[in-house]
Amino acid sequence: MTKYSPLQDFLVRQSKDQVRLDFEQVEEILGASLPRSAYEYQAWWANDPGHSQCRSWHEAGWKTENLDLSRRTIVFSRTAGEHGSPAKQSGQPVDPWGALAGTVTIHDEHALTAPSGEVWEAER
Repeated sequence: MTKYSPLQDFLVRQSKDQVRLDFEQVEEILGASLPRSAYEYQAWWANDPGHSQCRSWHEAGWKTENLDLSRRTIVFSRTAGEHGSPAKQSGQPVDPWGALAGTVTIHDEHALTAPSGEVWEAER
């Protein structure tokens, strides 16, 4: 169990696809104060699974949107059509680096590896 597990549990139990919370409500859910950086930096609320707080909402199938640092509010929006993320439902580990897999098409695979014969100014 992590510091942010209570937030993950809270989000999993939600029936709506969006939940707006003020920072005080988030602290009540966590049973602890948010770090100062949550009040000062947008990056703390970023959807970056490399951060433990993000993993709590990401693994529950949610993402953050509409952060308002001055009003101290955040909107959590469901990312999956059902409760929980698709990776969590399938039992597969979450792979943040594979998020764009299958979205790029290379029409000519040889164009990536074949020399063009072009000489760059730096090579002269």
